[in-house]
Amino acid sequence: MTDLLSLSGLRTQFDTKRGAVKAVNGIDITIEEGETVGLVGESGSGKSVTALSAMDLVDDPGDVVAGRVSFRDATLAADIAAEFDGSVVPYPFELVDAVHEIIADLRVGDGSDSAPSELRGMAADLADHDDPAALAAALRDAADHLDDQATPSGVADALADAIDDAADGFVYLDAAAREQFDRGADVETITVEEGVVDLTDAPEEAMRKVRGSEMGMIFQDPMTSLNPAVTVGEQVAESLRLHQYGERKRDTWLNAVREILPKIGGKEHDEEVMADVVEILTEVGIPEATTRLEEYPHEFSGGMRQRVLIAIALACQPSLLIADEPTTALDVTIQAQILDLIDDLQAEFGMSVLMITHDLGVVAETCDRVAVMYAGEIVEEGPVEEIFNNPSHPYTYTLLESIPTEEKDRLTPIEGNVPDLIDMPEGCHFADRCPWAQPECRNGDIPFLQHGPDDVDHRSKCVLEEFDESEYGTDGVTSTTESDIGEPIVELREMRKYYQQEDGLLDRFVGEQPSVKAVDGVSLDVYEGETLGLVGESGCGKSTAGRAILHLNPPTDGTVVYAGEELGDLSKSELREKRKDMQMVFQDPMSSLDPRMTVGQTIMEPLKIHGLPETDPDVVMRAAVSTTGISADAVSVDVADNVDALLESTDGEVVVPVEVAVENGDVTVDVDETLDVTTDVTREDGRITSVHVDVSAGGSKRTLRRRRVLELLEEVGLDTSQYGRYPHELSGGQRQRVGIARSLAVDPDFIVADEPVSALDVSVQAQIINLMEDLQEEFGLTYLFIAHDLSVVRHISDRVAVMYLGEVVEIATTDDLFANPKHPYTNALLSAIPEPDPLAETDDRTILTGDVPSPIDPPSGCHFRTRCPAIIPPADLEIEQERYREVMFYRQRVESRDIDLEAVREEVIAEGETPRAVADGGSDLAAALDAQFFDGPLSGRAREAVDESYRHLDDGDWAAAEAVLADAFESVCERSDPSLGDGEHPAACHLSPDAE
Repeated sequence: MTDLLSLSGLRTQFDTKRGAVKAVNGIDITIEEGETVGLVGESGSGKSVTALSAMDLVDDPGDVVAGRVSFRDATLAADIAAEFDGSVVPYPFELVDAVHEIIADLRVGDGSDSAPSELRGMAADLADHDDPAALAAALRDAADHLDDQATPSGVADALADAIDDAADGFVYLDAAAREQFDRGADVETITVEEGVVDLTDAPEEAMRKVRGSEMGMIFQDPMTSLNPAVTVGEQVAESLRLHQYGERKRDTWLNAVREILPKIGGKEHDEEVMADVVEILTEVGIPEATTRLEEYPHEFSGGMRQRVLIAIALACQPSLLIADEPTTALDVTIQAQILDLIDDLQAEFGMSVLMITHDLGVVAETCDRVAVMYAGEIVEEGPVEEIFNNPSHPYTYTLLESIPTEEKDRLTPIEGNVPDLIDMPEGCHFADRCPWAQPECRNGDIPFLQHGPDDVDHRSKCVLEEFDESEYGTDGVTSTTESDIGEPIVELREMRKYYQQEDGLLDRFVGEQPSVKAVDGVSLDVYEGETLGLVGESGCGKSTAGRAILHLNPPTDGTVVYAGEELGDLSKSELREKRKDMQMVFQDPMSSLDPRMTVGQTIMEPLKIHGLPETDPDVVMRAAVSTTGISADAVSVDVADNVDALLESTDGEVVVPVEVAVENGDVTVDVDETLDVTTDVTREDGRITSVHVDVSAGGSKRTLRRRRVLELLEEVGLDTSQYGRYPHELSGGQRQRVGIARSLAVDPDFIVADEPVSALDVSVQAQIINLMEDLQEEFGLTYLFIAHDLSVVRHISDRVAVMYLGEVVEIATTDDLFANPKHPYTNALLSAIPEPDPLAETDDRTILTGDVPSPIDPPSGCHFRTRCPAIIPPADLEIEQERYREVMFYRQRVESRDIDLEAVREEVIAEGETPRAVADGGSDLAAALDAQFFDGPLSGRAREAVDESYRHLDDGDWAAAEAVLADAFESVCERSDPSLGDGEHPAACHLSPDAE
């Protein structure tokens, strides 16, 4: 295959007061036609900056300081050459590219022996071609200088000046086309067989022609990437207007003013543009696109917003799609839909994809090749099967080891952090974190070594040919012990949380809007010492349930009993006191931490609110004394009554380890560093005869609180030097640790952890999961762990509750739920988990269609029936399950009046004669509706009922069509709502024998 996009020696830097941030530090990567390449690595590795550099979208103070980005497309090269005067380079691209490679080698001290002959060979090749810049002579001079032992870097600089003068342009054409161009032929009449555009030298006007038309990008966060003030249809249309309908204008102040002024009489090509918009929105899976053109981004779900971004990126059918974390914040079901959609569209349009992500499961399932990036460099690259089954760089291996899997009792995170990109270490940038680092890793430039079979291009930037994987993850790591599960500490009975809608001030006094049923009758127990996972898609009520349990947003109805007390019966002061035992770790540490408060102030705040730390007069204080160089009988220790304010008590007793050492007439006393120590030494004739030690927690509350905060920082793995830092000065993992430390400050027994690792890299995620497990074992904590990453839930949870549209639909032990899911929704969630194995079979995956219904008016009966792939047909109806699912989807659209019949009729007219869907009495409308909603044939009673509904729709009688479909296809799933029932593994589904 041919390289479509090529990045050579790319370097991007950001100028700051501290120095230049080397975000991308000399990477080489290619993407071939039709290929999907994954770019993976931790946050801060330079993945997104690489993509922005390729599209020339790096903002100030960033700048691409070296290297080249080239795009190979004959049609694009011809179009740009025709539009921009002086853009065609009078030399072959391969020649210029080869000279650039020699320059790069010479600057790092390589290739001095072979370069002279290569340069002379290039000069000879130019003998039969025009050489307006006398490049051949410059190449021969450079070869002569190298033979004369000139400094390679000096020769490289001279070559760079020569090639810059020769390559005065940015479009390269094949020899025949270039020859015609040199003779003065009109570019529009030249047939270009091969063409390359050098994007790094292209002016902004040319780049605007490339972006959107040939290179599309899906940005990371759809809510911030879409303009909230512009309709979805117009945002998709913008790209089409610019690149396909000739409405791209020059950058002038006058044009800018014209753009923002109200348009009179509409825009040109409106009908054609909007027809194309409807087609692309339909292509990406947005139903009834015609009726949704005038809607705004906030009216779309998260999955639908991501589809709109894909539609914008694909509107002009680009050759290359750059997807920057396209599924990071999505549920596994929506993620599966989006990845399946990208795969289908890639196959349809034949485009290439650069997939940027830190989710290695996504990479394994979607990519052909993988490039692993660390601290601005590519450290390993190769086919996806090779990278996952034979990782040859320690960084790649340790990343893969951080992924939660069923077999691991304990995760192995990568110690440390990505280095400072301003002052990076010499040699391998990963050496300080590498378990196999050697002395030679810290000096000089690290070469790429080839790995794997001879016919596989698998390179790794590491001095080691191999490393002993068995050495990794063994030091100081033990499997977590099984925690003792006690009696229920939290008991929920029919807990509901409804929100009233108010469209305006008048609604408060007149009329009543339907309630938003965020949590709708949840009953479950959380046992002391366990971790209960709560899973489900966004909008199912998980976070609302967690807040309602803690009475941060008190329930509308039902009971929440904590440790035998009904929280709804407590006064505000009693509830505040009870919250010392119940805390929450919030989802996004950046938004839940006050940016104006330091780490110390943040963790100390709950101590101030609750008047902590405090002492318990019933707790006994005792010292455990050990001595060196002095008799134990000569040492006495008094422990003050306030020590339990800082140290944990066990069985009503605090034991303080005290080590006393006497050496060369000096006394050293070692105790917990958070405590105050005074020492009284008695000497006789210069000899120490006795030592008395007083241990206390100090004096003022402020001192006690500061020491408690320092102790908590150490507990969660943060350095005490970070006490005075602000949230923006911390990494994502460090901010999450601060949130955990804050929740532990008041010594709780029960913690609600709301998506605590959802936006973290796999390595940082592993650190936080291990930390939570360690803290649970140390302090006897009970967790309600809310998450949509089921691989994390499987690792950390003892039991799992599955939530859908405000209800718990299944609950079981983790092993039982993953091995034997009983509810179709649970089965779909588990099926959608990305497998971090390129060889895993995913053809039988269940892809849910549609989004979670509105909690304002949830479907009757089983709320999942509108999306359920196993919905139960009427007993007297013979129909395939797949066809019945399609019928129910069609019914749903009829009931919601969500079919644009006019658009269907216009499509029939535009396409001409359409084969009739029904032998007797069929119509073109019926044929079009059949093609839209059904992938297979219907027969018997099902066929008759659907055909009758078509006739009613043709007459405009929606109610009659709805009644016909309800009479023929009504399911038990919509007539009655199955309750969860009792037992060890209940599921609220009519297919489950335990359901009530």
